[in-house]
Amino acid sequence: MATKPPVECPLCRVELEASRDFEDHLVEDHRQRELAEAIVSQWEDTELGMES
Repeated sequence: MATKPPVECPLCRVELEASRDFEDHLVEDHRQRELAEAIVSQWEDTELGMES
């Protein structure tokens, strides 16, 4: 049986335990502002071709 590779949070680069849900990690360990900044930065990179 194939195993899934561990999930690494793109914000803090922490490798999550297999039992930890990525969404729960984001909600519990990161501020709303931090999440918003990451989303906007990714959107700018994708849509506007800007580098962070």
